[in-house]
Amino acid sequence: MKTKQLPPNKPEKTHLLHLIAQAWQNLPLGFKGVFVITLPLAVLLASLGSLYIRELESTKLENQLKQALQNQRDIQTVHTQLLEASTGVRDYLLTGDKHFLNIFFEAEKMLPKILATLEDRLETDHQKQRLSVISPLVAKNLEDLQALSTNEAEIASDRLIAQFKSQVETLDRLRSEIEALNAEEALLVEQDQQEIFIQRQQNLVVTLIATVAGIIGSLMAVWIFSRTIVKRVRLLRDSAGHLARAEALDLPSSSRDELGQLSDELDHASQLLAKNISDALQARQEAEEASASKSMFLSRTSHELRTPLNAILGFAQLLEQDLPAGKQLNSVLLIKGAGLHLLKLINEVLEIARIESGETSLELAPTLINDLLEEATHYIAPLGKIRDIEIKCDATPDLWAMANRQKLLQVILNLLSNALKYGPVSSVVQLNAYRRDDIIVIEVQDSGAGIPITLRERLFTPFDRLGAENTKVEGTGLGLALSKQIMLAMHGSIDLSEEKSLFWIEIAACEPNIRPLALTPEVKKSKYVNLSDKHSILYVEDNMSNRALVEAIILRQRDLRIHCVSTIKDAKQYLAEVVPSLLLIDLNLPDGSGESLVHYVNADPRLKNTPMMILSADALPDTISRLQAAGITHYMTKPLDVAIFNKQIRELIHYEQE
Repeated sequence: MKTKQLPPNKPEKTHLLHLIAQAWQNLPLGFKGVFVITLPLAVLLASLGSLYIRELESTKLENQLKQALQNQRDIQTVHTQLLEASTGVRDYLLTGDKHFLNIFFEAEKMLPKILATLEDRLETDHQKQRLSVISPLVAKNLEDLQALSTNEAEIASDRLIAQFKSQVETLDRLRSEIEALNAEEALLVEQDQQEIFIQRQQNLVVTLIATVAGIIGSLMAVWIFSRTIVKRVRLLRDSAGHLARAEALDLPSSSRDELGQLSDELDHASQLLAKNISDALQARQEAEEASASKSMFLSRTSHELRTPLNAILGFAQLLEQDLPAGKQLNSVLLIKGAGLHLLKLINEVLEIARIESGETSLELAPTLINDLLEEATHYIAPLGKIRDIEIKCDATPDLWAMANRQKLLQVILNLLSNALKYGPVSSVVQLNAYRRDDIIVIEVQDSGAGIPITLRERLFTPFDRLGAENTKVEGTGLGLALSKQIMLAMHGSIDLSEEKSLFWIEIAACEPNIRPLALTPEVKKSKYVNLSDKHSILYVEDNMSNRALVEAIILRQRDLRIHCVSTIKDAKQYLAEVVPSLLLIDLNLPDGSGESLVHYVNADPRLKNTPMMILSADALPDTISRLQAAGITHYMTKPLDVAIFNKQIRELIHYEQE
């Protein structure tokens, strides 16, 4: 058997490859990195260059298509404007109503501009030549319409009939020329679309080739590089894993090449990461403190604004009851209305802030939408009568949604209120509700023109009332912002149409359930029986205007008497001698919180059955819940509604011993 002989140059080739591999191993890491990066980068740049050139060509074709489409729209606009102008002039001649001429005047102003724009944008000489025929015809048609619009004779004259015939003939010629121009432009659009399709197919092929080339270049680079530094890269990978888990690293550098420097950087990064974690924890703590400060600020703001409003609205209500009809009563009503407007603004600001901060948790329950819409329509109907607007409701029967009934009613009332306030007079507001898959959709549409796209981003911004400078309708700019936050809190959404004045909300549907009863807050019954002819009331309040208001309200009732003190200390001294029929307490007192007085009364067997009502400007739900849990009978926020306040006092002091 003969042994196979190697070619004479085989050992030389093997030796040469070995020398090349050894030389590569001896090269600096930086040089290797440049080579490995350059190889796929060169392939990538070549691919990107080719793609860039193709995209330039595609962009050019797309721009041509856009221009052709715009030309089509402008040509159609010319045609439409001419027809509308002709119709307006004819309607004027038939009715004598000059309002119909507004369409003609608008067309007379717009058509020259559109024709000038078309003259600049038309691509072919043939189109421009046809446009040169159309432009004089347009001018002639406008002249005829102008002459017809100046006719004021009730009986058509021969001249008017001739003028009308001339205008109709010109319009017919224009229609023919415009249709021909539009057909030519449509042909150009079709050609551009075909060219774009072909260009896209070519781009797809080039992209595929570039992708394959990039993959091949990258695989070659990875193979070359991995053959040199795999072991050290694995060490760095494990170190990076420790770094990702925020574990401290100790990587003494074994070399001064690039990988050695990378080890040093990882070690330094681990130290920075530890510092960043510490800084992040500190930042989180500061954010929580800022949130707490915000809540405190809202609470203080609410208190500081509600306190003077209490006197303003309270005395305004008393004056409203006392004054006869006339200028003084009208002035008082203006004061009351402005105060209520400010109170609504305060409540909406606080509610938005609470929802955004997550402090408000809405309890969701199965809600019958049909009853809710009926209630909303009943509430809002008086506002519709003022502007002669009819509300029509069309709801699919038996619609159930998982919602907070009170808050959902608030959102629907806000949308209906906006439709009634900003929609056209003597029109119709349509309220629809239906189920789509697992969603309940509620729509509110008025006959208005809708909201421009450019203004939609501002629509749900607090205090931003679109077009407020052009309307006398009062508002705070908070209604839609608050409605959006409420819907988000109920896992729903609110949106509007781009084409008409239509708002809709979406909320999760649910299966029918037992309808929850409309529960009213139960008043804690007092077991104390006052045996005197006059019921005594103790009012603990340090603000003089609030004391004066409550005194004025109480003293109007002959069977009630009131004693006012300004501190907890004075209240305790009074209670040591007298057991009042009712105890009214403010929370912010000079020598402590009124809450401590509540605990003092509950701890005294002689006083614990005395009904207690809190009168405070603090309207935060947490405060109200805490005081109710502490044993108060009723919590009323300032400013007071005089009628409700009187009714509540009567209920509290007339409970008999059980």
